[in-house]
Amino acid sequence: MLGGAFTAPLLPSASFGAAAKAGYPAAALHAAIYQARSDVSFSVFTLAKRLGLGIDQAEQLMRDMSARGILGPLQGTTKAGRWARSQVWTRPKGAVVASAKTVTGKVNTHTKTIPDPYQNQNHTQVIDEQTVHKDEQERSTGLTPRKETPMQKFDNLSGIAAPMPLVNIDTDMIIPKIFLKTIKRSGLGVNLFDEMRFDRQGNEIPDFVLNKPAYREASILVAGDNFGCGSSREHAPWAIADFGIRCVISTSFADIFYNNCFKNGILPIVLPEDQRDALMKDAEKGANARIEIDLESQTVTSSDGDVFNFEVDSFKKHCLMNGLDDIGLTMEKATSIDSFETQVSAERPWV
Repeated sequence: MLGGAFTAPLLPSASFGAAAKAGYPAAALHAAIYQARSDVSFSVFTLAKRLGLGIDQAEQLMRDMSARGILGPLQGTTKAGRWARSQVWTRPKGAVVASAKTVTGKVNTHTKTIPDPYQNQNHTQVIDEQTVHKDEQERSTGLTPRKETPMQKFDNLSGIAAPMPLVNIDTDMIIPKIFLKTIKRSGLGVNLFDEMRFDRQGNEIPDFVLNKPAYREASILVAGDNFGCGSSREHAPWAIADFGIRCVISTSFADIFYNNCFKNGILPIVLPEDQRDALMKDAEKGANARIEIDLESQTVTSSDGDVFNFEVDSFKKHCLMNGLDDIGLTMEKATSIDSFETQVSAERPWV
């Protein structure tokens, strides 16, 4: 069971009050629902292991999510250790899945054995004929079954700002190294500032700013000096963007992190210390104080109406406002690339 996958339909609202009664931390249900929102499918094994859940707790977590209509089918088996169980969950009626996935809720017609990365064993996933045909087409055409969402455009932002006055917040604090196993941009928001947000039992630490009710929907960070220092991992801006934060304001950033932000739809704003401190104080007002950011005019406006101007490279600004990462920039030249390839193929058919 736990080597299988969740498929996430459109999600109803969910109450976390039942988590404590179920015998697992409330953070487990919060984390699972957050990941279901941001990812079409994910391994419950990884989540359960990270939160330290027992097998009975993990099963209860899935029953609670299924009862809320959050889970589609869960299929597959593992063949090692205490996680060796198998169950099949039925997709809720009317559920809508965001994109295709190998494991589906249709009639079982094929099985295939694939490596289980967590148990050094094999487990079997049940798949349907339509998915098998689709996967074969994608492999034959060179297309990948899973495509990342294009970078989000940035123009104007009005949002709650969370104050984080710590200096030298490095990329390992932003996304600990244990979560660097993925090469996808999505799904890392649940692990943002993981060691500061959660204790070792997976429970939320109430005093951490993003766990406070006023800042759970924050889309802006006002941070201390030298934000994003440390290793060059691009997972750091991936996690920030996936959490829903679109802008970070500080007096200084590490160069690699700063450039990676623009490639992932995040606007890093550098301001003088006094202006940053004014916005930090403004952010401390909580959810009632909203900061306005206008990239076109390059201004930040506090909830009190104070306006601060910031500088940004014109090319980076163009890319951010048009949602262009490196791939997007290349695809703008797709017509020229196709024309060149056609010409080369005609002139040198042997290449």
